[in-house]
Amino acid sequence: MKKISALIFVILILFGGKTGSAIELSGIDIHGFISQGYLLSDKNNYLANSEDGSFQFNEMGINFSREMTENLRLGIQIFSRDFGQFENNKVIIDWAYGDYHWKDRIGFRAGIIRQAQGLYNQTRDLDMLRTAILLPPGVYDESNRDYMSRIQGASIYGEIPMQSAGSLSYMFLMGSKNIDESGIVAKWVESPGIYTVTDFNEGIFYNGKLEWHTPVRGLRIGASGTKATDIQIDVRTKIPLGKLPVGTNSVIDVTEYYTYALSIEYILKDLTLAAEHSMSKSDTEVNRIHPFGCYASAAYRFTDWFEAGAYYSVFYYDKDDKDGDAFKQRGLQDYRAWQKDFALSTRFNVNENWSIKLEGHVIDGVGQLLRQENPDDVGKNWYLFAAKVTFNF
Repeated sequence: MKKISALIFVILILFGGKTGSAIELSGIDIHGFISQGYLLSDKNNYLANSEDGSFQFNEMGINFSREMTENLRLGIQIFSRDFGQFENNKVIIDWAYGDYHWKDRIGFRAGIIRQAQGLYNQTRDLDMLRTAILLPPGVYDESNRDYMSRIQGASIYGEIPMQSAGSLSYMFLMGSKNIDESGIVAKWVESPGIYTVTDFNEGIFYNGKLEWHTPVRGLRIGASGTKATDIQIDVRTKIPLGKLPVGTNSVIDVTEYYTYALSIEYILKDLTLAAEHSMSKSDTEVNRIHPFGCYASAAYRFTDWFEAGAYYSVFYYDKDDKDGDAFKQRGLQDYRAWQKDFALSTRFNVNENWSIKLEGHVIDGVGQLLRQENPDDVGKNWYLFAAKVTFNF
């Protein structure tokens, strides 16, 4: 009820006229998008039931923004997404904030704000800005997208000119997250089959980004990251643990959590080159996860209607166990420790509103696949095909 009330309040501010009873659209910027995709793999289910082919791959959103004064702007985006077992077309407030741009050097935002992580996380919903369907999973795990999308809080941002050295943009954000007890974070906690997640105490998240716009035109270099404190996970045991019987409620403390990314991008006319490195750590009383990922990508716009791109992405479940020895000791396949993905993408721009994308992946390893989606044996080498049609306005 609080979320619905907040949504109504923001829409009334954005659209409300002076009379209070009429809705005025003057001065309102309205944009939106809707897409439908398809996933097919020769083995291993990729989040959805992709071995049989799945259309559970769509998203839609509409956003409204309005300049209240010369310096103050309000905006909101309503978003819905389906990706296999995740989100299931649930309608949410994707972002909603007030932005007071005092000066180029400093501004303030408050509300539900995009989380900075790498080059593209803050624009991840804007499919029209990129050639690929799936961003390189070594840094942008698609299953983790909702969790990494937003923080509810306040931020400070700005851009500092450095004369002949270019400019430096910055952003610092502090707030909290609403972590779904049936979402991806819970699925990863539950994947060993020991616990069922019943609730999250989300703690406080600190997020920041520095980006150097170098004197070389089209070249930017950045660093971004997030640290959290006081996260607790309420769980219920699914198997006996020592003297604890099945069904015992307990609390898991996350003793340390952080994630960061180092990024570089170079745009030369119609060519875009990018590379990123990402590292995360999540320590609890019962286990330790220390993933590592990186990728290199290239995309080229050949004509107004045709683009092509490729990337090679690498992910390791634990940076200290790249060979999978820890998995073998537990009687599991060593290739659960990594996932190496080579992708080729094509994009056809029908017109300024419609685009069609086709993408193929050759993948080694299953380090980012959920066991719940693949309860039987998994194959080491596999292929994934993705297609997507998007309309935006």
